[in-house]
Amino acid sequence: MELKQIEKELKDAVNGLLMQSETDEPFEFYYDEEHTVSELNEDTVRKLAGMPAQYKIEVQEVDYFLRNMTRVNSENGNESQQQGIRFQQLQDKLYELLQDVKAYRVGENRISVLILGKTPDGQIAGLKTVVVET
Repeated sequence: MELKQIEKELKDAVNGLLMQSETDEPFEFYYDEEHTVSELNEDTVRKLAGMPAQYKIEVQEVDYFLRNMTRVNSENGNESQQQGIRFQQLQDKLYELLQDVKAYRVGENRISVLILGKTPDGQIAGLKTVVVET
């Protein structure tokens, strides 16, 4: 699958979704044309996030990272149910389109999150957003 198709599918999946934290932030498509598959590690992710080497980085499985958003709770109303379903679909799409996809949390308080994996042709791609935790 070509990068343009992956970009379209991920943008469609996140259209209207916000990353829920102390501030709700949008998701953006991200890809890096300068790094190859073998370079997807913590140091590379820090550089991609524009963070210095001393910044803390936490690696999480995507389903764990999105666990609070993918819950479908009928008690919270139809809108909440629909949002949970959309986040489940986003999670499925990430696993479908990218290999070895993980969520990388870089920083403290205002955390840059890069959900990255490898495209079939070896490029690093995924989504980026921000989580605020004070």
